[in-house]
Amino acid sequence: MIGSADHYGVVVTDMDTSLAFYRDTLGMELLDRFEQESEAFGRAVGVADTKVELAFLDANGCVVELIDYCQPEGENANDGVDNNDVGAAHFCLAVDDADVTYERLRGDVPFQSSPQELENGVKLAFMEDPDGNVVELLEE
Repeated sequence: MIGSADHYGVVVTDMDTSLAFYRDTLGMELLDRFEQESEAFGRAVGVADTKVELAFLDANGCVVELIDYCQPEGENANDGVDNNDVGAAHFCLAVDDADVTYERLRGDVPFQSSPQELENGVKLAFMEDPDGNVVELLEE
């Protein structure tokens, strides 16, 4: 049997910009930051001659891994992708109050919508990080 989830990884174009978003804007705690360059890592991810910078952040018990491919650089897979496209991905962060969080972030963060209340009383809103990676805010 497979164990519990360990972390959510997301590829970014610039580590400093992404850390400013995830750590400074969203308030995640930086756990570790380092570079990785090895043939084994390249084989594991299926990309030869890789050099990456990695950062791990704590999102209140969920670990988010930021991956910056210093070499070789890739394309932005988010360009032209809609939420209903096969392979589109997002991760979800729980919030106490979606409306308050939206008001606090909306000047600094691009949102796909304001918070929407579903029939079951759940509120959610979708936003994007600096690279267009989708992050959901969920109030239950």
